[in-house]
Amino acid sequence: MSRYKRFTRECRLEQLKPALLDAVRKHLAARGLADEEAQVVMCCETVSERQPATGLSALVKEDTDEIYYTSALFTPQWLVWARSSEKSGTAVVSARLKEIRVKPFASLLVSDAGLEVIGYVGDPGARVSGYIGLGAEAAAQKFCEAVRRAVDKANPPRSLLDVFTFKPR
Repeated sequence: MSRYKRFTRECRLEQLKPALLDAVRKHLAARGLADEEAQVVMCCETVSERQPATGLSALVKEDTDEIYYTSALFTPQWLVWARSSEKSGTAVVSARLKEIRVKPFASLLVSDAGLEVIGYVGDPGARVSGYIGLGAEAAAQKFCEAVRRAVDKANPPRSLLDVFTFKPR
């Protein structure tokens, strides 16, 4: 079972929760990417609500947010996502599509949905594997598939193993 109940909706950039919209715009401006806002192909917003702990995890008190919001958007060149919550604040990260691979998130341990991002995210020298938690709605599935197609177009796979051994060209 997932630790979060998620709901994802497709939206226009200007329909994002104000804190997320402001953070995304500041992030784009700080990186000289303000023009990317006009090129947004698709955008979605997810509300994640933490579920009560069960089993052994119920014995450990966690000081995490009960609810957090995630926005994700992509342009022909960039994937950008932001997360905002009361305790943790707001953070935004972006990745050039030609420097990443993506795949739907799957785990044998938890039933959660989302998009796994592998490659150079944020700092150009840092190769990471990240996760964007999304709901099970059609909007989330549509977003994941659209991002995967855009990444494949910007960075065509060279082999079946490319997803796991990604190195930029």
